[in-house]
Amino acid sequence: MDSVVVPESVSEEEIKKITYPISEAISQMMPPSLFRCRRCDVDSIVAFKNDIIYAGTADKFNDPYDTLVRYDLETLEEGVNRVMSRESLEQLKMWFAQGNDFPEGVKQVLPEELIGAFREKLLSLEDFSDFEPRIEETRRTIISLMRALFPVLAEESKMYCRIACFSESVDSILMWSHYADSHKGFVLEYDFRPTLKNPIKHVLISPVVYDGERMDVSSYIAWEFLHLLKIDSKNPDIASHLKVALHKSLAWAYEKEWRLVDYTFHNISDRTVSAIPYKPKAIYYGARMDEGKKGLLHGIAQEKGIREYEMYIDYSSPVYEVKYRPYGQVMTGDTLR
Repeated sequence: MDSVVVPESVSEEEIKKITYPISEAISQMMPPSLFRCRRCDVDSIVAFKNDIIYAGTADKFNDPYDTLVRYDLETLEEGVNRVMSRESLEQLKMWFAQGNDFPEGVKQVLPEELIGAFREKLLSLEDFSDFEPRIEETRRTIISLMRALFPVLAEESKMYCRIACFSESVDSILMWSHYADSHKGFVLEYDFRPTLKNPIKHVLISPVVYDGERMDVSSYIAWEFLHLLKIDSKNPDIASHLKVALHKSLAWAYEKEWRLVDYTFHNISDRTVSAIPYKPKAIYYGARMDEGKKGLLHGIAQEKGIREYEMYIDYSSPVYEVKYRPYGQVMTGDTLR
């Protein structure tokens, strides 16, 4: 996934070709069931009743490093210092004077008008001595803005996608403890395999990539920086924000997480959640769930005609494990799972 780059200028057909290996890998990896932990609150109950999956922005997640971009500011600053030096500009003027043009990589990112104006200005200079103070002032301003704005852009990148989280496991003690209100909530089971043939518009389902190092998206942040300065440059990789949304620290690998990512364009000031319509195929009631709330969810589950299970504590088990049985099953003799 990290090695796949999708430039902004490519067509829809080209995007499908570029991302085909990823789609194939996901189709082979996707399990028949994914599980979503829920608190037993009004929003979760209403979402269950209406077959809605709410997806929110990563800035609300419990881990501040989740979906946090990484950029190499030192290298980017060195690049600015190198380009904005008198020596580099003199060499660039000679390059232009010989009839050469900007490299294709630059032309693909920066707008033609900006490149043309810079080229003409450089060729018109007779003496760099008078222009050197202005070059230095511009260099300092750019570096100062980068240092001030890059951290802001990194945090704002958390708001571009809406994410709903799932796990491959329904019997994790930690998952029930952390995300299902200390076993007082419930878990919904989903089968997303049908979306492989009939994708939900602007929604991606993918496993999380657990890594010991954060993903470097320096070029993406640099593009965001230029965009903020009203420079109409092209995004070098339109999949960057999706990649970041699917990367997480190795410390969380026990969650065996998959993510449903809504990448519909949202203004970063818009913090509303996405409501993705999708029906679960089963519900699991927490071992500590209130009986009244369990009865309410049971009624909704019956209307939907989905399977129901309840988690329970097996006091005779020699190991720490979460077990479940069909809801309403009376224990007689052997433990059920």
